[in-house]
Amino acid sequence: MIDYYLRAGKIVHQVLRLALDIVEPGEEISSICRRLEDEIFKANARPAFPINISIDQVAAHDTARINDTRIVPEKGIIKVDVGAHVEGYIADAAISIPLSNTRIERELIEASANALREAIRIFSSNVRLADIGFAIERAIRSRGFNPIVNLSGHLINRYRLHAGKSVPNIGNIHMREVVKVGEVYAIEPFTTNGIGEVVAGDYTTIFRLIGVRRIKRDRVLNELTRIIWKNYDSLPFAERWLYTITNDPLISERIRSLERHRIVMGYPILVERSGGVVAQFEDTIIVLE
Repeated sequence: MIDYYLRAGKIVHQVLRLALDIVEPGEEISSICRRLEDEIFKANARPAFPINISIDQVAAHDTARINDTRIVPEKGIIKVDVGAHVEGYIADAAISIPLSNTRIERELIEASANALREAIRIFSSNVRLADIGFAIERAIRSRGFNPIVNLSGHLINRYRLHAGKSVPNIGNIHMREVVKVGEVYAIEPFTTNGIGEVVAGDYTTIFRLIGVRRIKRDRVLNELTRIIWKNYDSLPFAERWLYTITNDPLISERIRSLERHRIVMGYPILVERSGGVVAQFEDTIIVLE
């Protein structure tokens, strides 16, 4: 098991190094996502979720859409979040890249990176998750920024990206859960010069299967459910991935139908409520002692 996690982790960091080479102003978002996801497959792993490319006030859950024409802008912060799995054992990590290397970009990014280092430094068995949150919050606020209060890291299990426990980005005196030996966590401090809260944005391109059941007299949707289960299990997938498999011009409408039937759920983009710029760093750790 540990070997699978380590392989997945090495692949994720290899992909993030590639991102540092290819993410630059003027590049197409769709091309970046495709190249990074292809790199995961070349390493004999599979994406644990679609490559997230989230820019400035968009904190998370953004990826290339079908026929996406967006390009990387000239300035701002671009967050690249990568997940890969080997036989269901997941590694999840993210970096933030300053597009114009301004002082505010550098300071936001360093605040997030420093918070991640502080969290990893004290992360061990029997430590309260609340204390990890306090450490992250102190590290971010000491730099003059705010943590995103309603985003958090997460426990990871096999084929389960979010497996119950959370790693908060703020202190919470009411949180009693502790870290246990053998657990795997993704820690992801989000830093902003805004108020520190995200809300759902105006589109969704990432989904996840939440139930497998037949819909009466709908062969097409039943076949689509089978395809999702076969290819992605219960891990998140991109709308564009299904379009590539099915070549169905109505795939977006069909996914929304599955959502209405509560067979899949969507993850809308998450946007900083006050329009603040967001930086993120993330890594996955295995608790051995």
